[in-house]
Amino acid sequence: MLKYNFSTQHERYMSKRILSLFLFTLLLNQFLIAQENTAIPPAKNVIHGSLGSFVLINSAQITYDRLISTKPNGFFKSYYFTAKAGGHASLDFSGSDSGTGVLSSIGITGLTGAGKNHFEVGLGFGYFFDSVTGDDFVDGTDYYDESQFYPQISVGYRKQTSTGFIFRTGLGITEWAYLGFGYSF
Repeated sequence: MLKYNFSTQHERYMSKRILSLFLFTLLLNQFLIAQENTAIPPAKNVIHGSLGSFVLINSAQITYDRLISTKPNGFFKSYYFTAKAGGHASLDFSGSDSGTGVLSSIGITGLTGAGKNHFEVGLGFGYFFDSVTGDDFVDGTDYYDESQFYPQISVGYRKQTSTGFIFRTGLGITEWAYLGFGYSF
């Protein structure tokens, strides 16, 4: 004959309910803390470097950001003037060095959020200084200039406090898939 042990089954049921209630309360508490106004003033100056890569293309850049505006309402909470300089290298096994050179750009970067975690979008324009040398050009020269203007676009994540260490990662034109670190003050 099977005996049903009500107290053991009930105790298991109640312990699962208490554990579920505890986990729900813990998660709700974390959600409410995340929703608190943890606004920190944005840093006025930011210097950061980034390394980027996309298959056979690589870049290294150093960037200076200067705070130009803050908005308490709207999607973007702070706007920075951005100036970048760096190098760009394309792995080209023909020996022509095409796609390798120095670049610089200026633009505006917008950051969301009032805390330390931000979605960032950068827009601007830049100039790529590139020259190619070779022996077999049609016109008999052994040098030509491929320098050109380009759009500067980046989208990514930035962890930045009002003063201190920053971390960036995302995608961009000339930064490619980038990872960067810096300092804000």
